[in-house]
Amino acid sequence: MSVHGRAMHADDHHAVVLAERYASFVETFMIDGDGLCRSFINAETLAPWRNANLIDDELTDFFQNAPDKSACLTYENSLMSTSEYTMSCMEQHAATGDPGAYDRASRGIRALLSVAREGRHYMPGYLPKPFGGVAGARNSHEISPDQYTKAIRALAQWRDHFGSDDVEQINKLFVDIADFFVARRFRHAYRHRTIVTAQTHHHALGLFVPICVLAAKASGKQRYRDELTQFDGPIDELGGNHVLANFNMASLLTEGFDLALSEGHDDPRLKQAILMLWERAVRNVDEHGHGWESHGEVRLRTSQVTRLASMALIVERHHPGVEATELVMRILRQHPDPVIDMRHFRPEDEPRLHPTRRVLAHSICDTSVSSWLLAYWRLMARRK
Repeated sequence: MSVHGRAMHADDHHAVVLAERYASFVETFMIDGDGLCRSFINAETLAPWRNANLIDDELTDFFQNAPDKSACLTYENSLMSTSEYTMSCMEQHAATGDPGAYDRASRGIRALLSVAREGRHYMPGYLPKPFGGVAGARNSHEISPDQYTKAIRALAQWRDHFGSDDVEQINKLFVDIADFFVARRFRHAYRHRTIVTAQTHHHALGLFVPICVLAAKASGKQRYRDELTQFDGPIDELGGNHVLANFNMASLLTEGFDLALSEGHDDPRLKQAILMLWERAVRNVDEHGHGWESHGEVRLRTSQVTRLASMALIVERHHPGVEATELVMRILRQHPDPVIDMRHFRPEDEPRLHPTRRVLAHSICDTSVSSWLLAYWRLMARRK
């Protein structure tokens, strides 16, 4: 064990207390009746936002003319946070053997598969943002590579370590997802105004690369791997895209590339990219463990730094020279309270935010919460 790992023992009790606090918060305030984690709950009421409390101009960029903006905001990132929380429960079970952690992980997997089944009402492989929850998912017209990336990561981890009864269903979903994007030449509409491709949105590679590898392995068909050549250019361009220092994008690409590598893809550029993403993102963490995010000329503190903490051990595994444990613990300790510390942006920074983002200063960021737990339990599972 590294010196950082030994030093962590002195703070074990405090870390355990914080982990219990975060898990209790998720179970009490974030999980809905179908096992999905709610997004962006109101930090004052700890309940989903009500339409009466949302200003239209604040959310135009998010949901345009959606008649139920609260239903959209509440599930905007729920596939990501559900997936991360599910993975944290799997890591908790690996570290402790806690049967409750297994049950919570299973519940999350059932929720993800339920959304996929609803998406099939439009097209196999369509994984919609479940606006309005599982019951409304089939009517959602919105997808994003972010949601897909975390979902396939959680499903693959469950399939490989816990879900022997679900292997066939999960592998079929991986093939369906690959077919969905192959048919669309790996393009899709984003908020009905932008076309997402690997060339224009490099973080989509965190989905497109692993889903081709997963589908090829699940189906035994080479044609899915043949699709990978079209991503050579975008992968080579990653080094020149400094936007990828964003904690969310770094997390998505790292998780996706690690998944592809673990499934047998041997492109050395993916390992190089994982290190590059870490080195850039870590520059946005100060000596206290706080994270910062740039929006044009404005630099704001953000709870999304926990995304960096959750990917740290992946970076260490591929690049043993990177000792990230101490930084992970510093980040976790600087964010001890989900109500106070897990707003996407700090309330005092609201005047500096673009109007379409101001609600985020008054909302609990679900993916920051789930990333906190994932980072902690990955550390504990490694120590076992």
